[in-house]
Parts: sequence; C-alpha cells; structure tokens
Amino acid sequence: MDSTMTYRPTPSSKTTIEELHPSAMNVTILGVILGKTDPKGCRSRKNPEKERFTFDFVLRDSPNYFINVECWGDDTFIHNLSRSFKIGEVVKVQNPLVRHKDIEQDEKFRPWTPSPYKLTISENHSAVTLCFGEEGSSMMPLLHLPTKESHDYYTLSDILANGQNLQGEVINILVGVRTVSEPKSFVTKDNRPGQNCDVILFDETVNSFHFVLWNKEAIQLAQTWEPRKTVIFAADVKVNFDKYRQSMVATAISKTIITTNPNTQEAQLLFTYANDYFAAGNFEEDISPEGLKTLDLNTIKDIYTIEQMKEKQVSLQASESPMPVCGIGCMYISMLNVDDSASKVMSVRCSLCKCSVDPDSQMCANDNCDATLLNNTATVRKFEMPMEIADCTGSLNNCWVTGAVAEKMLGCTVDEFSQMTDVQKTELKWRVLLERCKIYFKIVYRSTSHSTRVNILSCELANHKEVTKFVVQ
Repeated sequence: MDSTMTYRPTPSSKTTIEELHPSAMNVTILGVILGKTDPKGCRSRKNPEKERFTFDFVLRDSPNYFINVECWGDDTFIHNLSRSFKIGEVVKVQNPLVRHKDIEQDEKFRPWTPSPYKLTISENHSAVTLCFGEEGSSMMPLLHLPTKESHDYYTLSDILANGQNLQGEVINILVGVRTVSEPKSFVTKDNRPGQNCDVILFDETVNSFHFVLWNKEAIQLAQTWEPRKTVIFAADVKVNFDKYRQSMVATAISKTIITTNPNTQEAQLLFTYANDYFAAGNFEEDISPEGLKTLDLNTIKDIYTIEQMKEKQVSLQASESPMPVCGIGCMYISMLNVDDSASKVMSVRCSLCKCSVDPDSQMCANDNCDATLLNNTATVRKFEMPMEIADCTGSLNNCWVTGAVAEKMLGCTVDEFSQMTDVQKTELKWRVLLERCKIYFKIVYRSTSHSTRVNILSCELANHKEVTKFVVQ
C-alpha cells in the first residue's frame, strides 16, 4: 500500500458523528465501513451532455452513531476512490460537506441511520484514506454490532408463513449461512456488466432459504463467510415471492446493511444451534438430489414400519426445528410406474446449476444461471420418479427414487432405459414390483411447501435373514 494512504491521527484531529452539524468546518471523521454501493453514472443536471459518477458508503464511529456518505466526481475519481477501500476497513474522511438528510429520498434508497445528517464527498475538496494502527484496530468491534435492535427480526418460518402478504416488504433477518455460491457475471440488456450471488440461509425454524446479492461489494463480503460457521444480521432486506423457486426469497437492496457474526445474545444462540445441528450430521438435507449420495448408509440403524414413518412425518410438520429422519425398513414396492411418460420418470437438468430445463426451449429455467445468460444450456438426464412403498401396517406415497439409486434398483442406466420399448419397460417394472426389499430412506421437511418428502437412499431385494430380523424388531 502506498504510504500516502496511511493515516495515524491524533485524538484532537477528529470529529465524532454525534458532534456533526451543518455549519461544521474542516471536519475529519475516523470510522469503519459498514456498507458500500457500486459506482454508477448519471447525467449532470447542469450539463446534460456530461456524465457524473457516484457511490455511497455507511460510516460508523461508535455503537450508537453511523452516517451515510455520498461521493461525487468524474469517472476516474469515483472508480479509484471506490477501489481504495472496502466493507470492514477503517477510513479517515476529511473535509466532507455536512448536510441535512432528505427524509423522503434518503430513507427510501439509503440505509437507515440515527444521524439527522449525511456527508458529501466532492472531488475537489474532500478525501477518504485508509487508516491503520491501534486507533483503526480499536474500531473493528463496531463491525459486529447490528444497525437495528438485535431482537427486531423475522425468523425464516415467519417469512414463509406470511408468504405473499410480505411481498415487497423490507425487513430484518438473523440467519446462519449454509452455502455461498460463486459470483456469476452477466451483461444487461443495455450492455452493462453485473454480478449476482446466491446464498443459502438457515435458522432454528427453516433449513434452507435463498438470499440473493446483486451488489459487488456485498458479494465480495459474502465470499468471506464460512458456511455453517457464520451468522449474519441483515437489516432492511426485501422479501418477494420467487415464481421459479415457488417460495419467498430475500434480496439485498441499496438500504441493506449486513452485520457478520453479530455480538448479540440472539446471534450466539443461533451459532450454538448451528454447531449442534451440523455436528449431528444433519447437513445432508435434500437441497438437491445430489446431496443424497453424501450419507453413509452404515450409520443408519433405526428400523421403521410404514405406520411409524407416517408418525415421523406428522411430528416433523409440527416441529419448530424439523430435523431429517433416516431409517431402514423391510417393505414392498407397491407402485412404480416406470412405463409412464418419460417426463414422469426422468428429469432433464442443467449440467451447471442442476435446475430443471424447459422441455420446449431446452433452456435452463434458472434466470441467474451462466448457461441462461450465455444462451447455451448443456443438459443431463437422470431418473427422478415417485414410488409407493407398503408393509402390513399400511402404504406410503410421495417417496422418491432418483439418480444412481434408481439406476441400481432398476439395473440399467438412464441411457439404456431410454432405448427400451414400452413392453421392455413394463417387464422391468414387474421385476421389482411387489418384491420384499430392504429400503433405506430419509424423511425431510420441505420448508418451501410445508410438507415432507421421503427420499429413497437404497432399495435392494431383502434376503431371508434380513426379513426375519425386521419382523423380530
């Protein structure tokens, strides 16, 4: 780093955000960056032929005070200034203009702040430089204090329960980070480059919830989050119903401030829950069928009847923290329509994101997938079919067998199956139908539909010893 970017202030050189007023002159503020927007261009009001550039950031210097800062200048100044610091760093802001907030505009498009003022950085009169040393380090704990009351948030189950009644609302959430996707680049219709990132969240009430980031600064921050070990408090995120996912999703907007690993009692409780939950091996929830192959069947010991499986389904739906249930049973396959139409037996999915592919256009249904953005979708076919299982205690539908598990059960690959005649498919069905099988399964609660699904992990013909063991149990 250039030495000119280093600043080691003395205590007397600073003004605090709390002390600011519009007539203040020669202001110097030391603070940590809580949030930051991407640079953008706009036409100058004074000279419509000239383009001005701007970006905002949020500066905090104490637990109770933080303020919005807007930066204005030409293309080079703004982009160089934006690149000189990022969220989580400490900066010195020199000679900004102190102005009253425009309540209507600022509250609508910028993060909420307790200060009645905002700061303006101009190219000719102001400066923002990085700060190092002990004084800068002393400000780092401010990063872990939420910008809203620590108890003021929706649980993920609250969002799902309210559904479209919350459409377009701006709320706060306290959540754990389950996975963070790689940033995806795209070009808009007006040829502007952009990025997005999909983060899967969880809390004590819901195991999987989508959070979409479109701001490069927020995406860069998300890449520092350690999955399953990071808790975030996101203030002022927008929630909408996503037609593709058929569920509510959260989106970071220009008002959003994200606090990583908040120093609050509520966050500590969620962190403890996450530690216990994932330590118990519950992370294999069926986010996608590919997740099934990560489970070691040798660890499954509990024996169930159909009646007991139904009881578990009811208890999962009633539970505030539904945990997946794994088990083994000796059962018959009472329904498996492999000779039905291909769309009910096999799925065609995008090879990149594993989402479904439109049968007519052959394009990935995920608008955010690279394949969609590049108008080039490579597909993979796999078994994905419902089946019904039964024993002397009853029958159970909505059981699903997919991928390699289905191939092993049927004794053929997807490609081989596709070449079979209808007669051959019917013969294949009767090889497994009404045969007594040893079945490993996993019952998962699906928060998007508030229902359960039974995933078949393994299905093989049972020998006499196994049948006897299960009956005795």
